[in-house]
Amino acid sequence: MKHLHIIISLVIAFAGCTQRSPYDTAYVDGVVLMDGSPMQGVSVTFSPVTNSAGGNSAGGVTDISGKFTLTTGGAPVGSGALDGEYDVTFRKVEVRETTFEESLTGKQPNEIDLVPKKYGNAKTSGIAPVKVEKGGKNSFKFELKSK
Repeated sequence: MKHLHIIISLVIAFAGCTQRSPYDTAYVDGVVLMDGSPMQGVSVTFSPVTNSAGGNSAGGVTDISGKFTLTTGGAPVGSGALDGEYDVTFRKVEVRETTFEESLTGKQPNEIDLVPKKYGNAKTSGIAPVKVEKGGKNSFKFELKSK
C-alpha cells in the first residue's frame, strides 16, 4: 500500500510537469539593446494588434544581459504569448525622490525615462508589429536608440 501511494504521487507530479498552459501559449523570448548595449530592467509589452491573440497582452522584464521571456496574464511565468500579431512597447523609468525642502512645498517625485518615451507607444516607436506563431522561433531582437 505504501508503494502504491508513492507511485500515485509520482504520476500526479509528472502529470503536472507536462501539463500545458490553459492559454495554449507559445514560448517567446528576446533581447533589448540600447545603442548596441544590453539594457536591464526594461518592461517589454506585447499588445495584440486589433483583435489578434484574443485580446491578451503578454509582458516581461529584461535581465542584466537584456534578455526577456514573455508571460501572458494569468498564465505561469515564462509561458509566452498566444498566436497572433503584436505591437511591442518598452518602458523603463527611474523615480527621483524629492528632497526634504521640495516635499515641504508639495512637490511630487519625478519619473525619469531611461528608455525614450517614443518607445512606450506603438504609434511613435518605429517598431514594426511582430508575429508569434505556435511552433515558430518566436525569438526577437529589438535595437533601440537613445536619440
